[in-house]
Parts: sequence; structure tokens; C-alpha cells
Amino acid sequence: MQVRLIGYCVEGSLFLVYEYIENGNLSQHLHGSGRDPLPWSTRVQIALDSARGLEYIHEYTASVFIHCDIKSANILIDRNFNGKVADFGLTRLTEVGSRSRLVGTFGYMSPEYAQYGDVSPKVDVYAFGVVLYELISAKEAIIRANGSDGEPKGLIALFDEVLSQAHPKDGLVKMIDPRLKDNYPLYSVHKMAQLAKACTHEDPQRRPRMRSIVVALMNLSSSMED
Repeated sequence: MQVRLIGYCVEGSLFLVYEYIENGNLSQHLHGSGRDPLPWSTRVQIALDSARGLEYIHEYTASVFIHCDIKSANILIDRNFNGKVADFGLTRLTEVGSRSRLVGTFGYMSPEYAQYGDVSPKVDVYAFGVVLYELISAKEAIIRANGSDGEPKGLIALFDEVLSQAHPKDGLVKMIDPRLKDNYPLYSVHKMAQLAKACTHEDPQRRPRMRSIVVALMNLSSSMED
């Protein structure tokens, strides 16, 4: 889902008018203070809503659009706690396989984009995988081990260590947002972590398309309703 454009102004100054989003952005809910923690079911729904928004610009427009700056701060949450992809200021109408001047946010950039400027929908898929890890852990995309002076480490690397273990669910429990306490189905968290791992594969060809991600999240959402 995307933030809805309500209107525009061309008299004097130029303005675009978007719908008002009451509940701020996902980053504020995951990393900020003073808010109630998002229930696990709501996190799954926000992931699904956001995936649908990206699926639309990747799959259902006449030309391929790439957001180029997917992150938790660019996913807004409305009054019903639906997720909406926002900030299309960097969105590009791009030929797949082309190269581009680097834009985006450190911690969410895919290797091929950060190193070579290679642009494809898989750039958004990679960043979306980081957001999935954030939904699980409520950790920032880049973490400093000992406060601001510590060595920075990516959230992807932390989860890779956990998911490569012989019994990944044991380590995964330690990564889950502690504010959730025990109010989550571990199988669901594990499924989302596996999806995030697929999204953040170093090889862009091995990352899923947004269409497949939407299907996976729909299945995850429906399994929690059974």
C-alpha cells in the first residue's frame, strides 16, 4: 500500500497534498520510546501492506519503478495500523540492469548497488529484507555493540550468524524484540526471518520478486488466523 495523493496546488508555489497519517512511521514504533509495542500480528500486516505497495510499482506499472530508499522510516502507519510506503522522492523509472548515481540509506543498500550502482527491483527487495529483520528485532539496521563508540555491525550480519546455526530457533529467540515477551508464535517469526534472509541474499538473482514475497506474507498472515 502507498500513501494516497489527495490533490495538488499550482498557484504560486507548487505543492502535492497527501493523506494525513496519524501514527507516524515504522521506525518510530520500533526504535523510539513512549509507544506501545506493535503486536506481532500487526507487524506481519505492516510487512504485507508494504510488500504490496512495492509489488505494485515493480509489477503493475507500465514501466518498472524502483523506490531506492526503502527503510522503516519510509513506511508510514495509518490510524488502522496499516503500513504505507512513502517518500518516493528517490524513486526511479529505470531500465533493469542500468547503473545509477548512488542514493539511499546506509544499512539498507544491496551490495551490487552500493559497490557498482547497479539498479533493479532487487535493490528494493534487499532493503525490504532489512525491514523484516527490524520488525522481528526492533533493532536498527546498523548497530554499535558498545554504544556510539562501538564497532558498527549490520543487522543482516547478526541474523546471518543466528540463522546459520544448527538450531537457529534457539538463537532467534534472543533476537526477538523483548517487548513482545512471549506473545508471538515462534514458527511465524522463523518464517519471516527465513524470508528476510532470502531477500538479503548477496546475489540479486537469488532474491525473490516482490510478488513472491507478498504471497509468502499472505500465507504467514492467514496461518496466524487459523
